[in-house]
Amino acid sequence: MGKTLPLFISMASCWLTSSSQTSVDHKNNFALNLYLNCGSCYDEFVKTEIKFVNYVRDRHDADVDLLITDQTAGSGGTEFDLFFIGLNKFRQIDDTLKYISVAGQTEDETRNELVQLIKIGLMRYVAHTPYALQIQIAGGETDQDETAFNAGDDKWKSWVFNLNGNAELSGEKSSLSQNYSVNISVNKTTEKIKIDAGVSRSYGSSRFTFDDDIIRSSTKSQSVYGQVVKSIHPHWSAGIFGSTGNTTYNNQNFYATVSPALEYDVFPYSRSQRKLFTIAWYLAVKHFEYSDTTIYEKINETLFQNRLSLSLAVTQPWGSVSISVFGSHYLNDVLKNHLSFYGSTELRIFKGLSLNLFIGYELVHDQLSLPKGGASETEVLLHRKEISTSYFLNFNTGLSYRFGSKYNNVVNPRLNGGG
Repeated sequence: MGKTLPLFISMASCWLTSSSQTSVDHKNNFALNLYLNCGSCYDEFVKTEIKFVNYVRDRHDADVDLLITDQTAGSGGTEFDLFFIGLNKFRQIDDTLKYISVAGQTEDETRNELVQLIKIGLMRYVAHTPYALQIQIAGGETDQDETAFNAGDDKWKSWVFNLNGNAELSGEKSSLSQNYSVNISVNKTTEKIKIDAGVSRSYGSSRFTFDDDIIRSSTKSQSVYGQVVKSIHPHWSAGIFGSTGNTTYNNQNFYATVSPALEYDVFPYSRSQRKLFTIAWYLAVKHFEYSDTTIYEKINETLFQNRLSLSLAVTQPWGSVSISVFGSHYLNDVLKNHLSFYGSTELRIFKGLSLNLFIGYELVHDQLSLPKGGASETEVLLHRKEISTSYFLNFNTGLSYRFGSKYNNVVNPRLNGGG
């Protein structure tokens, strides 16, 4: 596997283009067959901008499998990891490149810089094909000293601030719904430490008219949260989490939680884009003040909660698998417990056939804040209040099969909206 190359693409001003702007003739066996394996990598734009390769529908027909994963970067941008996996005649010729978009830049800037890096990564493979003679390479001048200085002279010291507000209004003659939310957050992410804090407030209301009757319902919540996570080893991290606020949905006039945590990753954190297997333990102190007396005859209480979680995430050329298990119980009563399981997968069973699966299941025995008076029919139907349950279940699955031409070069956006 080639060396990982961390970079901001703005430091590279070279560009690559084919001598002809027409698409590669898929009957031309000289061109490189590329399988674009990604979820959110602007695939149609990539096909439009990179025309010196053949795009194939299945990795079994490819010379190179380009696996692209993404995750939110500490700067507020997005980190893309590009894994070039050689197949067939390029077997065992692999490479890895990294691109981090800058927070605040436009989507067009991000996709253009991502395409630029893809072109660079493909050159080592294209260079071994007769089609290499039709590629032109040009480079521009850059002030490397100034770029390096600007990258190191961060007056914000890695701090990123986010402001977000949303308003939604929908209605008809007999109904009106409105929802508002405001979120303010600040975070700092480095190799050694991760800090995240914020405040949020939301309000929602609904009104329904039946003949002369008017039914109204509303819910509101507000919260303040913060967390600090420290890297203490390639496999270990420690942190502390805290939050406070109120929510009408959960019958909580006030709540406050403080929770230290310790996590172990079976694989080094540096490999998290391809595989991650973590075991985390939390010990929380929770205080509740309820709006109405609960079914346990409580108006306020302070509790200690023990929580353990296991998470596995694997992304490979054959697909991806994600599994999470969470278990918790209150120390004063182990029967007040909660067990959650979430699993999802996208598997390529064989050429053209893929399986998608998601399952979520929770065993619930810790609904401490349920009001003694219960919820009205309106609050139940509109999900304005939590109601008693012993489990939650969510499941969906699907199969897809594609066959026909192995090439997938052309992008045609005409009348995408349908009739």
